[in-house]
Amino acid sequence: MSEVTDEAGIFSAPLNRAVMGSWLAATLVSVTLEALALIMGVGSMIDWILLIAFAGISAVIAMHVFDKRPVLIVTPQGIHDRRISSRMIPWDEMLWHRLEVHGVAPVLGVGLTDKTAKEVGVHPWALIFKNQQAPLGKTKGYRIWAVRTRGASHEFVRAVQRFAPNRHDG
Repeated sequence: MSEVTDEAGIFSAPLNRAVMGSWLAATLVSVTLEALALIMGVGSMIDWILLIAFAGISAVIAMHVFDKRPVLIVTPQGIHDRRISSRMIPWDEMLWHRLEVHGVAPVLGVGLTDKTAKEVGVHPWALIFKNQQAPLGKTKGYRIWAVRTRGASHEFVRAVQRFAPNRHDG
């Protein structure tokens, strides 16, 4: 299943499971090596910490790899990237947004207040840049990108350009 752009121009793309599967394989190798070090008696406390960390990372990646729902959706109401938030971020709730198109990896930078970030369930690890200079002063910013999805980058750009209100651009 690749991206779905319907008659209304709504963009929807699932995660690229092949790419994320390779990350999952790498973390599982790390888990195996740490476990072997501990079993063979050559491991230390740091190996226990690394084992727990890599096991946790593997679990999170596995949840994403085996989930077949769309991970990135752009609609007239807002944008939902399940990799960074638990629900849709409405266009009206964004302090600012900026679309940067660099080759095949377009990025939508989004500024949110702490209150809005909490309401839409932004994951703690999603904070990309802090105290970003923005039109309304310094704010926390998040990046939404089409990479690691099976959607076409140009379709993502077209949907953002179509639905994002100009009044927020900075």
